[in-house]
Amino acid sequence: MKETDKKKRFRIPWSLIFNIVILALTGFLITYFVFSEGGFIDLLNSGLKIHTMWLVTAIFVHILNIFLDMTIIYLFMKETCENLTFYKAFICGLTGQFFCAVTPSATGGQPMQVVSMTRMGIPASKTVAALIQKFLVWQFTLSAVCIIAVSARFGFFAQFLDVPMWIMSIIGFVAQIAMIVALLLASYCKPLTSRVVNWFIGILGKLHILKNPEEKKISADKTLTSFHENNKTLNKNKELVIKVYAITAVQMVSYFLVPYCIARSFGIDCNVFDMLCAQAYVNMVSCLVPLPGGSGAAEYCFSIFFGSYFTGATIKSAILLWRTITYYGTIVFTAPFAMLKSKKSIEQTLEENINEVQS
Repeated sequence: MKETDKKKRFRIPWSLIFNIVILALTGFLITYFVFSEGGFIDLLNSGLKIHTMWLVTAIFVHILNIFLDMTIIYLFMKETCENLTFYKAFICGLTGQFFCAVTPSATGGQPMQVVSMTRMGIPASKTVAALIQKFLVWQFTLSAVCIIAVSARFGFFAQFLDVPMWIMSIIGFVAQIAMIVALLLASYCKPLTSRVVNWFIGILGKLHILKNPEEKKISADKTLTSFHENNKTLNKNKELVIKVYAITAVQMVSYFLVPYCIARSFGIDCNVFDMLCAQAYVNMVSCLVPLPGGSGAAEYCFSIFFGSYFTGATIKSAILLWRTITYYGTIVFTAPFAMLKSKKSIEQTLEENINEVQS
């Protein structure tokens, strides 16, 4: 048998191993928060009165977050796509929610949204343009919210941070600032951004970290051009700009309100602005971990930043409810709409989409 055939035959299925590890971690976390001391079972047996209307409200604000997400997609695409319906935007939005939840750092969301729209007869180039515009608006809004949260309540939360969380908080904050700077440069100063990116790609090529650096430079230039042109197009429509930024802000607040509603369901009287800031911290730090849904990191960050609001008897149950509503529940709800097909079919569709966009 040839050596290459042996390598193919005995190739380690790293993606399968990774998925098994993530499933095992998820199962362990759910079991821990349900059955451990001070977990959900103990909470139910404690006789604490849980206000179900607040839990229903928590579910509602998260559904509102998902609904507003697909509304933004619809607004960005309806001007250029005559055959676009809200149902198609609905499917696209739910597909993005599902693949963002199950892929590391939410990297699968946008590519699979392109696949979803292509299957429904929407040109890939128009979907990519809309998703880039949506990303720009989301990232600017998220960065602004995180900066406000850090500026307003850093002194309060700093007293609860251990050394690892201090480091992660600083990195998360710097990353948000860097993202804003990068987006501003890519949107308004393409020549400078192109020179910086090409220099960086060249360095990685010389260090043999990156293969085919010249091809990567061409690809990066096309991406920067797309960012630049989409931002110019977006800014021309002032009414649309105001509308999508306002909806994105409401969407973000609705998502950040879930922990507040859970706290109120436990009868905890808390300041809504402080809870919003705490969720902004959790989001800013946990997104640094390249695991689906930030598994493990999200729970740990929640326990740190919300630890002053929930007691030892309620914090584990709060984490479980928060993750069930915003993560596990989202996966279960959106999976039927994600139009899953074979990996080969998805890769073929993605390749066709890439060729269409580049042409």
